[in-house]
Amino acid sequence: MRMKLLATMATVLVLAGCSAAPSSTPAQQSGSSKQPDGTAEISIHGDTSSPVNDIAVKAIGDLQKYWADEYPKLYGKPYKPVEGGFYSVMPSKDDPPPCTKDVSEVSGNAFYCSSKDVVAWDAEGLLPDLQSKFGDFVIPIVFAHEWGHAVQGRSNFTARTVTKELQADCFAGGWAKHAQAAGVFIADSAQLDAALAGILQLRDTPGTSNIDPSAHGSGFDRVGAFQDGYDHGMQKCKDYRDDDPVVVELPFNDAEDAARGGDAPYASIINGVPYDLEDYWTQVYPQLTGGDKWVPVRGLEPFDPAKPPACGGSPAEGYVLFYCVPDDYIGWDNVDMMPEVYRQGGDFAVATLLATQYGLAAMTRANDQSDERTQSLRGDCFAGAYTASVVLGNRSATSSYRISPGDLDEAITALLVFRGSADAARQGSGFERTRYYRDGVINGAEACLKDS
Repeated sequence: MRMKLLATMATVLVLAGCSAAPSSTPAQQSGSSKQPDGTAEISIHGDTSSPVNDIAVKAIGDLQKYWADEYPKLYGKPYKPVEGGFYSVMPSKDDPPPCTKDVSEVSGNAFYCSSKDVVAWDAEGLLPDLQSKFGDFVIPIVFAHEWGHAVQGRSNFTARTVTKELQADCFAGGWAKHAQAAGVFIADSAQLDAALAGILQLRDTPGTSNIDPSAHGSGFDRVGAFQDGYDHGMQKCKDYRDDDPVVVELPFNDAEDAARGGDAPYASIINGVPYDLEDYWTQVYPQLTGGDKWVPVRGLEPFDPAKPPACGGSPAEGYVLFYCVPDDYIGWDNVDMMPEVYRQGGDFAVATLLATQYGLAAMTRANDQSDERTQSLRGDCFAGAYTASVVLGNRSATSSYRISPGDLDEAITALLVFRGSADAARQGSGFERTRYYRDGVINGAEACLKDS
């Protein structure tokens, strides 16, 4: 990266709590509240005693029934069930399933093979690993994605690989909404956030071209496609075409950027991001307010949590990142929390969390009277708008910052992962925050002023 933004939430003091990344804290597990119709008829090849396969069978049973109902509505003809078999594979000891020549092809993978009409998955590595990091609900979402490919085969959908993958993510989102509403799987907002974090882990390597035949989409793209299906339903997914939605796969800026993996040093982010945010708001704030000038934020306070600064006359104890309204400064834990965000999330995760507070400062200057949650989500949206400005380079006369591959994924990671457990009620769930962030990226700052 070269620099960027995002927002959180405020009253007198605003906190964006930092929780552990999902890789270090297993997500809360979700349970199945009822057995889907047709589950008794599902037979899988492989070790049925594997704990993840109980979830797999329940997902398969409901997906077969769901698409039997949904497919005729979308495509005007009956749904043909997946009939080639369901293969749970233990790569260390099993034979290769159909469509593969060697069992190693299944290791770390799940797939639908159209030529044999089969679904196969790694029940030894991939699914248990995803479950331990992201909870139970990520497993049925993996299967819902593969059923999306089965639907594509039945509907003769043709497009680039990346478009097919994003449509399958969209179908998975639509099914996930159904599974929650029908009580097939119990998954609250925290478990849905964890599942989205699992989707992020399955993103393309930063720098992948959107026309690469193996491209599946960035985390930003994949989460957005899932949310499309979840929010707007299967018709939205059916309408996917190449470049609609736009795929945001960005190249590295130069060889030096690639060598760094797109990450700038921590110190340059902490010291440089606020200057670019000031430049952004200096130019955008008058456009949003009908000509009012931007008043620079009075100060920045990186602090040792053992010695927190005062805000409004009281010590800001227990806060790791906040905008202090009465004293007009932004403070952050510069010893533990923010360096850890950089280590786990990357430079853009740090920039995102810092920038959230500038969104709050902008709303304070505009005398925004909306409630805390609405302000938080609007701030996330403004962060996306700032990111779009960096991507577009539309401040070239005053800013030389550029975005790097993976930066948008780092922003999404920051919104999903680096929060305290009590923050969802005040800020919105990670699912909501990423939705608002993407709205800002795609539609600009004006979109952030609409009613929430």
